[in-house]
Amino acid sequence: MKGKRARAGRLFARLGLATAVCAVRPRLWRGVTILAYHRVLDVEDEETFPFDIELVSASVAAFTLQMEFLRAHYRPMTFATLLEHIDAGESPRGAAVVTFDDGFSDNYEQAFPVLHRLGIPATIFLSTGYLDSQQPYWYEQVSHAVLATAADRLALPGLAPIAIGSGTAARRAVIKDVMKWLKSVPNRTRLEGIETLKAQLGGADPPLKDRRSAPLTWDQVKEMSAAGIEFGSHSVTHPVLSRVEPEQLAHELAASKRRIEEAIGKPVDTFAYPVGGEDAYNDRVLAGVRSAGYRLAVSYQTGVAKPCRWNSYAIPRLAIEPYMDPLLYKATLAVPEVFAY
Repeated sequence: MKGKRARAGRLFARLGLATAVCAVRPRLWRGVTILAYHRVLDVEDEETFPFDIELVSASVAAFTLQMEFLRAHYRPMTFATLLEHIDAGESPRGAAVVTFDDGFSDNYEQAFPVLHRLGIPATIFLSTGYLDSQQPYWYEQVSHAVLATAADRLALPGLAPIAIGSGTAARRAVIKDVMKWLKSVPNRTRLEGIETLKAQLGGADPPLKDRRSAPLTWDQVKEMSAAGIEFGSHSVTHPVLSRVEPEQLAHELAASKRRIEEAIGKPVDTFAYPVGGEDAYNDRVLAGVRSAGYRLAVSYQTGVAKPCRWNSYAIPRLAIEPYMDPLLYKATLAVPEVFAY
């Protein structure tokens, strides 16, 4: 179905229908289009790229085209501006919010220059513990360990032994299987599983000098904040919040908010759920986000919604995934109810 939908979307755009719809829809529809990115990066050779290629949402050239199209047809804004409209009882037509999850350094090095040149604001959701430590995110550590190991087998609790092939494609398939398991278990089991994996695979931590997977620095955050980029929280350590104990949940929500506010001197009103699928948060997590003082929270579930109808603590987004060509991107923005996935 995914392939058929993509082909239909490309045909829809190729016929000029996506551009035609985007010329009209934003003027009439009072919903909010929220785009979800992770990374903007030019990868010269995917076979030798030692991290999770699936997190690279777009090349610099592709991102530039996407932002130019968005600016031409929509009204990009921050959540702060959106909240001003909502507080005034307004539903702005054509509202769009560009978001980034995690806080990779390429958000500053590659995406920010494009956004700044085009005058497009964006919101970056930070996992603050990684900015403090400057260590690679835990899922990047897992990806690098699998891709770099000389071992041929991996055994994790509750899983059958996993054979690690020699080719990059086979190893990326292993990463998917391992990540699916790590995201499904209690947080303590996840942490133990990561350490077990690294021990079995040789403890191959990414070298800190390899900035291709580095987090943002706080100096970069401050510079972007001064230039109009908005920042929200993505927790401290990027756990699956539905799998953590109540005490840790409160810490992940409150400490990350406080850390960002101290760094930029501005209120942090928005939160993005780590992982963000339907199993990543529950009523307990939603209540915690509300109690921590956030006004809006976004998921990684697909969709668009109107502020007058949405759950303010479970707002859907449109994920911009790797290999999304310009035709499919235009179709997704034009009729997300049909072409987004």
